[in-house]
Amino acid sequence: MDTLRFPLRFSQGEVEKLTDGSADFYAQLLALTAQIEPGELPLTPEFGVSDPAFNSDARNQLALTAAYFVPEVKIENLALTEDDLGRSDIKITFSVRS
Repeated sequence: MDTLRFPLRFSQGEVEKLTDGSADFYAQLLALTAQIEPGELPLTPEFGVSDPAFNSDARNQLALTAAYFVPEVKIENLALTEDDLGRSDIKITFSVRS
């Protein structure tokens, strides 16, 4: 099922959606996985990870959580990057399983 793009965007008066199965669709799912802390979703409290930018164990947990909840993707690499201002980002390289 197609899903809304986050952050919300509009095009020609319609909300933009991501096509189910597309790389953008799975990239958004992985981004949400990295941003949601365990316990934040009442119906699935085990979903999510602690902030992976500050903890190498959390990066491993992110890969495991993604493998469990988003089995359609194969995580190829998780890399922590930091810019000149000290902001940390996680770069996830993945492929969609066929």
